[in-house]
Amino acid sequence: MPVLPYTDENTVPVSTAHHKDEWNHAGLLDSETTAPSLLPNSKRIALGDVTSQANIPLHKSQTGLYSRPLNVRDTHVRDTNNPSWNQSLEKSSPVSSAEVNVRSQTTLDDKVVVNNNNNSNNNINTDHDIDENDYDKENGDTSSVLSDSEPLLLLSTDESRSAIQLAHQQLHTDGPDPLDEDTYDLVMVVEYSEEIFQYLHELEVKFQPHPRYMHFQPELKWSYRSTLIDWIVQVHARFQLLPETLYLTVNIIDRFLSRKTVTLNRFQLVGAAALFLAAKFEEINCPTLKEILYMLDNSYSKDELLKAERYMINTLEFELGWPGPMSFLRRVSKADDYEYDIRTLAKYLLETTIMDSRLASAQPSWLASGAYYLSRVILGLNEWSQQHIYYSNYTAEQLFPLATIILENCRYASKRHQAIFEKYSERRHRRSSQVVARWIAMAEQRVS
Repeated sequence: MPVLPYTDENTVPVSTAHHKDEWNHAGLLDSETTAPSLLPNSKRIALGDVTSQANIPLHKSQTGLYSRPLNVRDTHVRDTNNPSWNQSLEKSSPVSSAEVNVRSQTTLDDKVVVNNNNNSNNNINTDHDIDENDYDKENGDTSSVLSDSEPLLLLSTDESRSAIQLAHQQLHTDGPDPLDEDTYDLVMVVEYSEEIFQYLHELEVKFQPHPRYMHFQPELKWSYRSTLIDWIVQVHARFQLLPETLYLTVNIIDRFLSRKTVTLNRFQLVGAAALFLAAKFEEINCPTLKEILYMLDNSYSKDELLKAERYMINTLEFELGWPGPMSFLRRVSKADDYEYDIRTLAKYLLETTIMDSRLASAQPSWLASGAYYLSRVILGLNEWSQQHIYYSNYTAEQLFPLATIILENCRYASKRHQAIFEKYSERRHRRSSQVVARWIAMAEQRVS
């Protein structure tokens, strides 16, 4: 089986983010440094076009997030001719109106009243009804999803269900396998693995974002989301955080935007607050508030970030237990006895999925299995055996459309996920992105 280029991971310098004591002892840091977790020659990462500070004024008097509920089932379309409507709106502020009647469900059948901010007096004076007909519009530079960017959905047929059931009947055992090394590893808790992953499959559906939430965002576009996540990937890599933190950050952003509308000049604040929340949930040593503000180039104040954090976690009802794809990736890799090269390459393929708007609401177990399936194909292993079906809960036919999307994104890596491509070009990731790029180039040469 082809293997990835050998690298000695121990020779790679550890990240700069959480080793202040060592640097201070070595004299690398100055006590007056704004963000002591960063090396002196490091640069702050600016988001750039997303905030568009030159075009959209930032009101320092307004703290926290300026956002409102995306959809409420009992929402009525405002009648501007009714004086009672106008009187009630003049007495309300944007933030206070956002904190009432929050509902977690957002459906395509309901009409949504979207209010825009008037920068002169901070009153809500416009409305916008979102209709299903808006989804068919292709206006080019709009927030609506184009026809070639429709959400990719998992298809389950009778054949796939029969194949999964057959694999389960052949490989499932009531007790632990004495020949399996995981049986003797207390951390693996093999006695409860079936129930654990069944529960994780339920949670991934429960915490699924709305696949078309960008339709409800009057100032945002899918391209802005890609720019924001590209910036988050760089900040995540700078702090050397866990992969679970990155995936949870993206999920928090998508779920929050599925419930609230956000103005453009607060969009980066949403991403920073989501990263701050995810790091607290997943990490042992998470970045400090001062470090997050430094990476934001002090575009927002301390109070703004803290209020945004509280507002977002209240909107999500403190539910951060979304099962990321890494648990499912480790699960399916058991079919190959946790083979290192396949899983390392799959990590790169899996991370590219966070940039694609078509996969914003895809199940993390499906994404992990699709990345692992494509990783095996790239390394010359085309068989998707009964063990793979059993541990992934997906057949090859279910994974093929997803693998095609991932491969398409890797063909245009410099345009679609440049930060991820550069990240996985490093030695410690075994230059996985370059391996995929070379494989694609060789495949295209054979076809031509």
